[in-house]
Amino acid sequence: MIKKQIRAVFLITVFMLTSMQLHTSVHAEVQQDIPILMYHHLSYAPEEWNEVVISPDKFKQDMMYLKILGYETIYFKDLIAYKEKAIPLPKNPIVITFDDGYMSNYEYAYPILKELEMKATIGVIGWSVGRTTHKDNETPIIPHFTWEQAREMYESGWIDIQHHTFDMHESGLGVQQLTGESHQDYVDRMVDDTIKLKEEIESHVGNEVVVFSYPLGLYNTLSESAIKILGFKVSLTTNKGINSLSDELYLMKRINRSNQLSCPQLMKELLNLQKKQVDIPYIHIQDSGERVKHLYQLLAEIKTGEDQAFNHNDKVINSKKVDCN
Repeated sequence: MIKKQIRAVFLITVFMLTSMQLHTSVHAEVQQDIPILMYHHLSYAPEEWNEVVISPDKFKQDMMYLKILGYETIYFKDLIAYKEKAIPLPKNPIVITFDDGYMSNYEYAYPILKELEMKATIGVIGWSVGRTTHKDNETPIIPHFTWEQAREMYESGWIDIQHHTFDMHESGLGVQQLTGESHQDYVDRMVDDTIKLKEEIESHVGNEVVVFSYPLGLYNTLSESAIKILGFKVSLTTNKGINSLSDELYLMKRINRSNQLSCPQLMKELLNLQKKQVDIPYIHIQDSGERVKHLYQLLAEIKTGEDQAFNHNDKVINSKKVDCN
């Protein structure tokens, strides 16, 4: 039924939406930056490290640096709540994303995020969930986590599961219209694929799916109109940059995490994009293992300071209590 309803209104409204902006903010915007980091696969095999694959140790060091630099991880639903309901965001928010849904996200990233109490959003590819082979059941692929593991991560409170299309990566064109494909066939394919994965995630995981991560970062005005009609409130590209709260939550920019950069170099790039002047600790320590030891020590000192401040404030509050009997 929902497919028929969407198709009935789709062609009528799609061209109207392509020529207008959707404004959902209920209040005057403040000038606040929203950086989004983009990760994919984590591996301990150095021969696999490249533009989209890094080691679990490097990911953990990234997260440690973000905490030390005062960043607080949020979900996209927090951004939506801010835009629609004026619910405040933390002072220094950042979004962590993973694309594709690799098993390494479950095996490595998930435990790290739990340990450091940080949040991330994973965009899954529908057909590959739980698979170790391609659709021919023979060709090996990088293993992907299962629906059960996705639900476990979501219910932990540290991971959100969102949409990276069911099967729109294979052509190399992402959500773009295929050569020789009619307009109606393209609309049907896009709608069918998008609804299929949205329903599967919401059925298997139990969360609301409102974030659409574009395969290969490719998009067009028609695809943007389609996902808006289908109820998505956020779309993600692979375009490099920082987002402003004064902008819509569509076609949001991200910063890809390449193995070419050291962790301090990534932090420097992030801060430069935000035009922030902040000292990065231990940037001159070349040995990664030695740097991690110092980061652990600094995190412990920060935690101790926070606990002492909390205990002090608690004592002050208790000392000011009066007997109302």
